[in-house]
Amino acid sequence: MAALDPTARSILAEGRQLHLGLLTSRGPHITPELYATVHNDLWFATAADTLKSRLLPRNGTVSGLVRAGSRSFVLRGETRLYDAANARSLLGSAGEGLRALQAIGAFTVRNAADLGGFARDLVAGRLPSRRPQRRILVRLRPLAWATLDGTALNTVGGEWPARVEAPDLQPGLPGARDAAIAWQHEDGVIVLPGRLESPAAHVAVVHAPAVLGQLAGVEAGEAAAAVVSDDYRAPGPAAKSGSMLRGRGALSYDGAVAHIELVVERETSWDGAATRTEERPAS
Repeated sequence: MAALDPTARSILAEGRQLHLGLLTSRGPHITPELYATVHNDLWFATAADTLKSRLLPRNGTVSGLVRAGSRSFVLRGETRLYDAANARSLLGSAGEGLRALQAIGAFTVRNAADLGGFARDLVAGRLPSRRPQRRILVRLRPLAWATLDGTALNTVGGEWPARVEAPDLQPGLPGARDAAIAWQHEDGVIVLPGRLESPAAHVAVVHAPAVLGQLAGVEAGEAAAAVVSDDYRAPGPAAKSGSMLRGRGALSYDGAVAHIELVVERETSWDGAATRTEERPAS
């Protein structure tokens, strides 16, 4: 476990969502999650019947991103799942059970406004079902992490696979709106903070800090990738909107900025509870 420093804790305290990156049979997948921090671990909850809950036990090391304004916290870590409705799952060992119960309390307090919004949306019929789904509690333990401000690398913890060649100039990222990028490489997936240009029909251009790509050992070239841009307008699922673009990306380094051109093969978009996925045929 890589202990967090005050800069990392500050970003985690200010941020609202964790963007979690996983590897699927169709390449990287990335989703926003509410979270809480207990000691050095991040905790979040997911529905038991989702793709994510099925993939997490098989993915080994996963990656995540939390943003707070221009600052970013990125981690590589390992997960453990707990069935929140199964006391035996929570109390398998005294230490683990206590941490899981602490996490439930911390998650409830930190995300009270969103949980209240969920309840209101459920009662108002703005969600697909009036029955809340069974939840799985997930612990994400950092093995390596880094904090950034724009393109500048601030602090680093744990072991990363490569070294950084920091440029003399560290400008802000260009682009129209914030995004999270899941990039597939030999160690699995790394999630990068980015800025997305207004996407064309089949190509999305996104920019990320070069130092983070270097730290993770990402080489220039092509790989499967996903880009998420979402809008946290207000508490509750009915107020959320966004999209995930998936396909094949080409990455190049230019000083402090890594440029990615993603040929979009599939788009998943959501607006409140309504979700739509469409394939993008090659042009």
